[in-house]
Amino acid sequence: MPAPVRNLAKVTTTETSTGYIDRYNPRSDLPLFHIVQRRCWGPISVDIVDRTAGEAVCRSDYYRLTYLLTDFRGKMEDDERSEWECDLSRSHFVFRPPDTTLRSSLTAGRYIQILQRRDTYDQLVSDMVRGGVVHLASRYNLHDPLISQLVSTIANEMEGGFLDHILADAINTALAVQITRHYVDASAMALTRPSGLSPKRLKRVGDYIEAHLDDPLNLTDLAAVACLSPYHFSRSFKEAVSVGPQRYVTQRRFERAKTLMRRTKQPLATIAQQVGFSDQSHLTSIFRREIGLTPGQYRAALT
Repeated sequence: MPAPVRNLAKVTTTETSTGYIDRYNPRSDLPLFHIVQRRCWGPISVDIVDRTAGEAVCRSDYYRLTYLLTDFRGKMEDDERSEWECDLSRSHFVFRPPDTTLRSSLTAGRYIQILQRRDTYDQLVSDMVRGGVVHLASRYNLHDPLISQLVSTIANEMEGGFLDHILADAINTALAVQITRHYVDASAMALTRPSGLSPKRLKRVGDYIEAHLDDPLNLTDLAAVACLSPYHFSRSFKEAVSVGPQRYVTQRRFERAKTLMRRTKQPLATIAQQVGFSDQSHLTSIFRREIGLTPGQYRAALT
């Protein structure tokens, strides 16, 4: 069972307000919505949002997944359905494709909003669905344990502030895969397994990682080096080296940091930057997780 999202759900005070989320600026702060926390990583962006009671009209250029941290009650109306009474349940989600309009009048509560770029689904559907076409319509009050787990991972990593681009890309792809499964009959799924990474391609990816450890590596770039889609690359890479791309890159950064500590007297903050960690605090969290020591304790033990 997925771990619950920690310390995120709370009910806000009740107000009445009307807000419009413009398609060219879909993430504007409006009186109806209070952005508690916000993070963006390439093709995915995440908000933790407190919504006060009232009416809003929402439309955006993104695929929008709204994961509910509290129950909501009220009325909704969209492009395909006239107004209806709704009860939206905690730990369920709403999914809406781009260029769809939703008018809602709901009680106050909190949710996690995930925006995914169009190309996430454009690339994915051609890989996983026979014929490469699927109609992704708005869905409400869906429940999916895997999506709950993925959203919990994002939210909990946001608290620590260390979610890197590779993991964010992998979660973005995994969310899109699981959402697409809600729309596609199993018989239409393209079940062909990826051919895997040849030794030559695997070496090319490994060399690229070593040369760019200090850069914000992402899954799309690594997949391009391997001449595979991100969807197929993640599975092929893990099959080849027994760990996923994000775990592998973290291990290589960790090993590079240990080497620099042994061979140089550079400040820990400088080393963290040189190996691609966000800051010294991130470096410390990785050391504690991997060997149970802080970088300072590890360096002291070398003398």
